[in-house]
Amino acid sequence: MERNLWADIETNQDYLNFRVLAGLVSQMILDANGRPLSIGISGGWGVGKSSMVKIVKQDIKERMAVSITTGGAEKNDFLFVDFNAWFYQGHDDAKAALMEEIARALTEKAEAETTTLEKGRNLLKRIDAFRVLRLVSEVGLTAASGIPVGGLLRTGKGLWEMFTDGDVSADDLQAAEEAVSKHRKDVAGLIKPRKAETPPQMIKEIRKQFEELLEELKVTLVVFVDDLDRCLPPTVIGTLEAMRLFLFMDRTAFVIAADDKMIKESVRVQFSSARPDDDIVTSYFDKLIQIPLRVPPLGTNEVKAYLMMLFAENSNLDTQVLERLREKVNEQLASSWKGNAITAAFVQGLIPNCSAELKAELELADRLARQMVASPKVGGNPRLIKRFLNTLSIRRSLAKVQHIAVDDAMFAKLLLFERFAPIAAFNSLTELISTAIDGKSEILAKLEETVRANKSVDDDLWPAGWKDASKDVEDWLKLSPSLSGVDLRGALHVGRESAPIITTEHKLSKQAAEVLSNLLTLKIGATKELKTSISAVPGAERAVIMDNLLERANSEKEWGLPSILFGLEALADADSVQAERLVTFLGDRPGSALKPSLIARVEAKPWAAKLMEILEQRKDLGAPALKAVKKARE
Repeated sequence: MERNLWADIETNQDYLNFRVLAGLVSQMILDANGRPLSIGISGGWGVGKSSMVKIVKQDIKERMAVSITTGGAEKNDFLFVDFNAWFYQGHDDAKAALMEEIARALTEKAEAETTTLEKGRNLLKRIDAFRVLRLVSEVGLTAASGIPVGGLLRTGKGLWEMFTDGDVSADDLQAAEEAVSKHRKDVAGLIKPRKAETPPQMIKEIRKQFEELLEELKVTLVVFVDDLDRCLPPTVIGTLEAMRLFLFMDRTAFVIAADDKMIKESVRVQFSSARPDDDIVTSYFDKLIQIPLRVPPLGTNEVKAYLMMLFAENSNLDTQVLERLREKVNEQLASSWKGNAITAAFVQGLIPNCSAELKAELELADRLARQMVASPKVGGNPRLIKRFLNTLSIRRSLAKVQHIAVDDAMFAKLLLFERFAPIAAFNSLTELISTAIDGKSEILAKLEETVRANKSVDDDLWPAGWKDASKDVEDWLKLSPSLSGVDLRGALHVGRESAPIITTEHKLSKQAAEVLSNLLTLKIGATKELKTSISAVPGAERAVIMDNLLERANSEKEWGLPSILFGLEALADADSVQAERLVTFLGDRPGSALKPSLIARVEAKPWAAKLMEILEQRKDLGAPALKAVKKARE
């Protein structure tokens, strides 16, 4: 199965039974029957608020389609506006941008619905203000009220602030008159002259025009405001203030997807000079949001469903099979309170002729779910789960091309440690694995045994940086699979972008560091004394020495008799395991880089027969080198 990475974007594919909550939101909008409504969908970063908004919108459309089919509703009862405040961060005034998006949607709707000249004239009178909103940005309210101003009036104090800061002064009115005089030509013909009005009358008039237009169009305006919690406080407050203009008008509904904690903090920061207390901040928020809802956190059952559906989505399943699978999984989630669990066997049973590879993926999801929930840095967060799976997928691919056999769950366990552990703690883990014999750390095994027996860990047993995160580390050590007796070097190797696994000289014993230094500078065959010193170094340190030699050798472009070859062959002669690594390394060099002199140098070595066998099968080997290989095999 070809694995693709999962996109980190919102979706209307419901893998978490969000449609239950989304259905509640859409039903409330329908039941309001045109009465004003504001709903807040709250939750932390990455929990699925944006996806929830998409599902709400889709659910309303589906319900309306059914209603129209059965003769229960007029066509086009709802007009949707999507507004992402984050898109305007640093580029535009969020207040004006929100008003413009609403104005544009209503204008387009009005023009599309015009069927008679008279109706068109009546509608155009009402949408003049909206056209001006697109032109004048920040001063849209002033223009819409009938004062013919235009252009972007961004010098000094903005007119919007002047008329909505609660204190309209003579200076404000004088500034407005000057703006009108300066920009009169910009909007000539768009606004009909009106009698002089006070700022409160202006606001009342613009609201009235919106309400009349909505009533004549027979639509309910549903505005979805997303990603507000990603914005800086001024953008947050600007968007909320613009919402107040339209909020609580008949035929309007606002659905705001944002973390309520972040919004309240923005209110606190923006009005810090007034030193608002918690009650004032909460009151400000509550006046805007009539119905607060929260995206529910995911438990193990939901995470299992999410993981399995992601793996199924990334398989070659037929679209209809995948959709049926989604429906059945969501039905199982809906009845999970009865004890109905999501398991690999359950999902496999829903997929006709489920492939062996997909079965393995589903089994992995079954094992990973608890880790995804228990990990303090994942915590069942859908966005983090996707990122986790993408990293895991990359590492599995790297392991495959390097012929490294590692259990997928072990990859996941080490990746979890990377996510939550301090840097010092992760560096200690790499050192424990790199310096252990055959990558099997006795210290890790002892820690795991102690923690799983619910015993206290002695302070002197904790590796550097682990004690400070001991609670999280203990939970991690208890997770399956067990680390005891497992060679973890391969899993660590494919994740080396997080921390280098090649142990440097100062982490070797004094004797081993001296051997490494001699091998790196060797220009001829090893002396008897050097061979004796190599044999005296423990196997784990010989592996580290080979790591360093291969790292240096990797920069060689031509393989005749480079000086690094003498150190490599000396270590290979003393250690059969390292000899296998050298054979693999040399057998993987580009054919054009391999020279006859290399063949002549190593052909008598005990480990050379395997190398010659590999090279003879190469199609890219040069003729002289190939001739030398065949001669060596005679």
